[in-house]
Amino acid sequence: MAKHEKHEEKKSRVINLDDYRKKAPSEPAQEAEAELEYEDIFSGDEEESEAQRQKRRELRQLPKAVYIVSLVLLVAVVGLSLWINREHLTWDNIRESVKLQVKGEEIGDGFPVPITGANVYKGNFLSYDGGVVTLSNTALTAINSTGTEKFSVRHNLSAPVMRSAGNRYLLFNSGSKGYMALSGGRIAAEGAAETDILAGGICPGGRFALGLESSYGASKLEVYMADGSLQYEYPFSNDYITAIAMNYDGTYGAVCTVRSEKGEMVSKLSIFDFNQEEPVAEYETRENFLFGAYWAENGSIYGVGDAALVCGLSGSYEFSEYGYQGRQLTAFSLSSGRAFLSVSAYEHGGTSTLLVFNGGEKIGEKNPVRVEMEARVEAISTSGGTVGVLMGGEAVFLDYITGMELGRTEAGEDANGIALASERRAYILGVSEIRTAEIS
Repeated sequence: MAKHEKHEEKKSRVINLDDYRKKAPSEPAQEAEAELEYEDIFSGDEEESEAQRQKRRELRQLPKAVYIVSLVLLVAVVGLSLWINREHLTWDNIRESVKLQVKGEEIGDGFPVPITGANVYKGNFLSYDGGVVTLSNTALTAINSTGTEKFSVRHNLSAPVMRSAGNRYLLFNSGSKGYMALSGGRIAAEGAAETDILAGGICPGGRFALGLESSYGASKLEVYMADGSLQYEYPFSNDYITAIAMNYDGTYGAVCTVRSEKGEMVSKLSIFDFNQEEPVAEYETRENFLFGAYWAENGSIYGVGDAALVCGLSGSYEFSEYGYQGRQLTAFSLSSGRAFLSVSAYEHGGTSTLLVFNGGEKIGEKNPVRVEMEARVEAISTSGGTVGVLMGGEAVFLDYITGMELGRTEAGEDANGIALASERRAYILGVSEIRTAEIS
């Protein structure tokens, strides 16, 4: 009965509080009394009240800790994503991404699509951002995955050559003077060199380099900023430039050259820091004509020759050679920090071997990965962890880590180029059209 009376007393106090709230706010004495009575309802003894207050403080503090940890994780994820995709974080790419989010991707009529111009050489055929880019005798054209033209830039180069890095393109006239540097479909710089162009290279940031015939020696290296202003030049007195590669931000470069020395062909790979007058490293290879160069984002440096591959790492600049053992190089691709080469003992047909070099590892029993192919490999392309080869009218997809075949599909008898859009889908360059090939 005593408990019941105590309960009734508390209930009465609640009624008093409600009654107070209905009265005019001009009674301060009753307001103070009501506040005291309200606190008395929930207080209990002093120790329980203190424990409850401590618990409420902890509950209030917990979300702050969760928010801080969540914020740190979010910043880390965003930072990692930006770092991985930094090659594509240019103003033009960001603008295209915003445009895509607002307007959506334009839907085309699909493939095949006709080639813009009369012909496209397989070296001027590549995939970027899920679409395909071609350089014909009249225009540089980009087509999205649904067959819609994204842009087409006309040129007047008679023998056009394309070098690319992400969404940056360098076009130049082999054996002539004209050149053009583009960021997507926008011309960033163009002009005519003083002498004929021998080779060229470009980096994702837009800096580019040209190898020119020299009036005072064999050849000359010229390096330009993205806007076309000259940054650096270096003359070669006896060596002719055959290939150029630049590191990610264009502050370093690898230049392949060739010369004749007492009747012997000598090729050289020279490493440049464009803040220093002279090369910081050089490597010579004999009876091996170097005609391809690549400076990978992981620091691997490659020089592709007709008799051997030269490979090394930035920083140490220690290089080694891998000879083809008298076999002929039929195709190569330099991407994903690796060199993909096909060699064959036969001049026009027969079997071939696909070699996959990982520049981050020493050459040995497991590097390169070797894949025996039953026919001659005519073109190579990569996407993700897959390498695609064009072989005997078929597009063959392989895992380049294990060498395991993932599938194959018809490419067409007129196929002369391949560009992987993904690990399962490829663009095929035909005589007059671009089509797709896909495995399930």
